[in-house]
Amino acid sequence: MPDDRLTELEIALAHAERTVEELSDLVREQADRIGLLERRMAALAGRIGAIEEGAGAAPAADRRPPHW
Repeated sequence: MPDDRLTELEIALAHAERTVEELSDLVREQADRIGLLERRMAALAGRIGAIEEGAGAAPAADRRPPHW
């Protein structure tokens, strides 16, 4: 019986280690994707700012909302 219990624990540990590795890979992929999206968002914000400056309009953050 003690050998069976040890084998079961080793199997459970192997499954847990695999799950941790899969989750680690997923978190790394998501971090990479978030970084890419942040860079794209910053680039778009810069482009919008340049367009607003070229049009002579006040930056969106400085304009009053239409319902005021």
